[in-house]
Amino acid sequence: MNKTTWKTLAIIFIILFTLETLFIIWAWDYGTDILEEESECVLNVCADGEYDAYIYDSIENICYCYKDGEIAYKKFIR
Repeated sequence: MNKTTWKTLAIIFIILFTLETLFIIWAWDYGTDILEEESECVLNVCADGEYDAYIYDSIENICYCYKDGEIAYKKFIR
């Protein structure tokens, strides 16, 4: 084994560890943002007792409130 081989491997593993850490931080932040918006949907938009269910569409940022299986109200969040 060459003297510089372990240094090259060390640099590669440091870079991979850094990228993994950045990805985990990004995924955590993204997930908590979606949970906050869904909580806003259920607590602020569809909080009235008149709705049976809700669905939060995280791609379009729209909160749908259902009554008797049909969309009764929808609102764009942020």
